[in-house]
Amino acid sequence: MLIFPPFVKEAFSSFPPLGIAQLAAYILSRNPQIKLKIIDFTVSNFTVERLRQELDAFEPEVLGISVLTLNAPFGILAAKIARQHDPGIMIVIGGVHATMLPEECLEDCDIVVRGEGEETFWEILQEHPLDSIDGISFKRNGHIVHNKDRAFISNLDELPFPAHHLFEVEKYECFPGWGIIGSRGCPYNCIFCSSPVMWKRRLRLRNPKSIVREIEYLHKRFGVSEIMLFDDTINITQKRAVDICDEIVSRRLHKSVSFACQMRANAPLVSSDLFVKMKEANFSRIEFGIESGSQRVLDSIQKSLTVEEARRAVRLAKDAGIPIVKCFFLIGSWNETFIDVLQTWHFILSTPIYPVFSICTPFPGTRLYDMSVKRGYVRGRLDWSVLNQNTAVARTNRMSRIEILFLWAISFLLFEVLLILTRGQSLMKAFEAVVHNLRVRFGLVRLRAEIKKHAV
Repeated sequence: MLIFPPFVKEAFSSFPPLGIAQLAAYILSRNPQIKLKIIDFTVSNFTVERLRQELDAFEPEVLGISVLTLNAPFGILAAKIARQHDPGIMIVIGGVHATMLPEECLEDCDIVVRGEGEETFWEILQEHPLDSIDGISFKRNGHIVHNKDRAFISNLDELPFPAHHLFEVEKYECFPGWGIIGSRGCPYNCIFCSSPVMWKRRLRLRNPKSIVREIEYLHKRFGVSEIMLFDDTINITQKRAVDICDEIVSRRLHKSVSFACQMRANAPLVSSDLFVKMKEANFSRIEFGIESGSQRVLDSIQKSLTVEEARRAVRLAKDAGIPIVKCFFLIGSWNETFIDVLQTWHFILSTPIYPVFSICTPFPGTRLYDMSVKRGYVRGRLDWSVLNQNTAVARTNRMSRIEILFLWAISFLLFEVLLILTRGQSLMKAFEAVVHNLRVRFGLVRLRAEIKKHAV
């Protein structure tokens, strides 16, 4: 049984967790007779009793739990409940959070899979001696053993398509939209991002033909009509993005499917020709991680981007007719002051974008986390059951937690809510944004009570 626990922030993602679907597909490609079940508790109501019922019904020999930092509290709770329910079950935890904090996760599981999981998890299922399995951490005689890292899979095209059919597709808020992953890794080195640690700044790309074949499969099998490409950035290089667009058009998928993606805004990676091609392929939304309108802050967080490059990328996209350009910004970045936030607000008011704000969070494993610990801004183990990306986790070298939270709240109200009224969306949409945000704040009371009730 593979499970994906709920997030501490409700509806943190409306898309399915494709990582465990890829893991499931790999296992079944090696042995189609293995009895395997996926439960995504972001769409299947999570309670302790529900988890116990699922364990009773399926009786798994191995329980795999995939954890990001923002669902780790419920992942740990699931491991505790599974151990109480069946002391003989093998519990394996993987994912970004487990890779960054294997010792912490091993308090409640048998094995931690660090980094890329397909080959590692398969060897665990094959009962290879633990000493021989690269990429795992485990306990022996009360001591933690960290085996050497596993080498990355060099050719992602050798992997089968994720086992999308194991999800309850129509339960997802995004449906008939869906997601796919066309690459792994990112060559950039932003201090707030865990990718440089998880993927070692190595970028591996799937072939554009393979990506579009998966899109075609999703469209024909499930009726998917919107696709989000979850690559860290689709336009490394521009030619690759153009090749994907050409393949979409050649299969005439642009007539029945719309697309969205995340991109870098750096000048060498964007052009008028690229956005014209994306418009032809029916890309209705693109997303840039801009982070700040202050060059000083961008340099402090090692974004490797200039404000003028960001402005140019937005202008080129809009001139080519891309309907929605969404930009993500952080409040509370290292070295950021109120003046820097004002510069971000000016960037938003002077460019035709839809902004999304988050608080810059020192996630475990990032250089920002190490810097925060060194300065004493983060002490001890953080309680992620009450923290999310809209929580001021720690102060910075320039702002207190209260100042960060205040500036994020003002930014959200001024721009994510009120600004949409002037950029083509309705008053109802603005109210929906406010209501959704309030629902997020109050909707997790029951789940957090589950953690406290069953904490051991």
